[in-house]
Amino acid sequence: MANLTVICYLITIALLSSNVLLTAQALATPAARRKAARKAKKSSSNGGFAKKPRPAAAAIAAPQTQQPTTNNVQYDDAQDEVAKRAVSSLFSVCAHIQDPKLYQPKWADACVQQKSESGDGISPKIGAVMANRDVARGQVLTLFPIHALGLRMLRQNSDDEELKDTEFVAYDQDADGELFTTSEKAGLRLKLNIPLDKSQPAHSILGNKKRHVLFSMFLPENLAMPGWLGGRMRAASSQYSESNCITVPLPGAAPLCAVVATTDVKEGEEIIQAMQPLKPSVMDELKGSVAKEYRRELATLQMYIEAACETVQPSSSPSDSSSGQQQQQQQQLGPFHQLNGQYPGLKRIHQDPDIYSIDNFLTNEECDRLIAKSQPHLVPCLVKNDKTGIAEQDPVRTSTNTNVPQSEVPSIVEKMTNVANCCADQLEILQVLNYKKGQEFIPHTDGFSGKFDACGFEQASRQATIFCYLNDVAEGGSTNFPEIGLAIQPKKGTAVIHFPADLELREDTRTLHQGAPAVDEKWLLTTWVWNRPRSDEMYAESRLPPLSSGDII
Repeated sequence: MANLTVICYLITIALLSSNVLLTAQALATPAARRKAARKAKKSSSNGGFAKKPRPAAAAIAAPQTQQPTTNNVQYDDAQDEVAKRAVSSLFSVCAHIQDPKLYQPKWADACVQQKSESGDGISPKIGAVMANRDVARGQVLTLFPIHALGLRMLRQNSDDEELKDTEFVAYDQDADGELFTTSEKAGLRLKLNIPLDKSQPAHSILGNKKRHVLFSMFLPENLAMPGWLGGRMRAASSQYSESNCITVPLPGAAPLCAVVATTDVKEGEEIIQAMQPLKPSVMDELKGSVAKEYRRELATLQMYIEAACETVQPSSSPSDSSSGQQQQQQQQLGPFHQLNGQYPGLKRIHQDPDIYSIDNFLTNEECDRLIAKSQPHLVPCLVKNDKTGIAEQDPVRTSTNTNVPQSEVPSIVEKMTNVANCCADQLEILQVLNYKKGQEFIPHTDGFSGKFDACGFEQASRQATIFCYLNDVAEGGSTNFPEIGLAIQPKKGTAVIHFPADLELREDTRTLHQGAPAVDEKWLLTTWVWNRPRSDEMYAESRLPPLSSGDII
């Protein structure tokens, strides 16, 4: 730690349209470390985790047994629990994004950290962060690492000790557990508060923004990763008065943040973090430059964040847990979205819940061209752990996918809107998925109860799922519905349609399904029909990066 240069004082930076604080939380003295250890030991609630879930991960959080009110503010424990699950899911995704085996931000590797020999001539001494090439104003220098993700739950103006602000922290127990639970290991940590506006997918799942504050944590003890050097550069001070960068949220991909050049930076120039916030107009200009310059890269990262957000739904109340009540609830479901019953080849393969299929929905040529169009743009996709509700990804069993603009597949969009009795704006962004040997999609449902803001839809819900097999699969890779005992073997060109929720926006859990482990390679096209048009401009079709605009299907 003595050789590692870090920011050891309060730094104010501008993030979104607000000022945010990047603070150093130093536990240097034995007394401070013991105090932190006692605080962690007293915590009795479950914390966050990633990669290898355990029943009781250490986190700084204090559970409330009631729903107290202070100054006319209602503290909703259920809302807090949803927000905690959201933080855990987001951290799990961010942890995987930072795994170089899964994702390498080659577009954000414009700087490097110098290393020099220490006094013993063996141990490396970490030095300044330097520009590796010329970087123009508004371009990304590097990304800010997220070694932990936290939720601060505010209890405003309360004299009651039990209603003081509490924190919930999600972190990787295997890699960093000792840094959070052992007083001797407690070191310098940097906190980055991340306010979320409506343009961010995570905005809708973090509850009351007046009470919930999202923050990330940077642990200087961790190994520096190429492309993730945020927090390791010097800060502007009396000695380094001229800064050349500032930290901003990635448009549509917060809590991920980037260190962005505020001036033109020359190769070999030291990267120095700004201490003072910039004017809102300047911040907006920088964010606009990032959004324009890195459109394709941001679309990839936004897909990860959306996947995390989609896994988080409010928990069912205890009264809904008994099998008898669940059965009664299922009997009351309906009506469901109506398909075009006159569509050629449409046949029902299961009744209650209704599941339909259409052979030769796509031609062989359409399937082949869609695979060829998508293959160069595949990226790792994420899955939902049905037990924890957290989006996770196993490096050994990782399916891949890419978004497909409707403008490049108009004939396919026409078929989908025709059979589904909907307009093109009701279709979620089309995705092509690829499963290689051993890869699978664990059991999951596509719907949720009630109205949600997700995937560009506002106060809406999924009504139908449409997926189409793009190749024949001789062995493995079947789509299984375990609740109803139905298995569908992939057949090239065949489409399958089912209904994850009824018109009253009540989820039908009988449609739980999984993509069985692939033996032979499997290709799939999928989308979802919502009950109202896509309205968030951040998810507009025009913002999707093209795959191959010259090949229109």
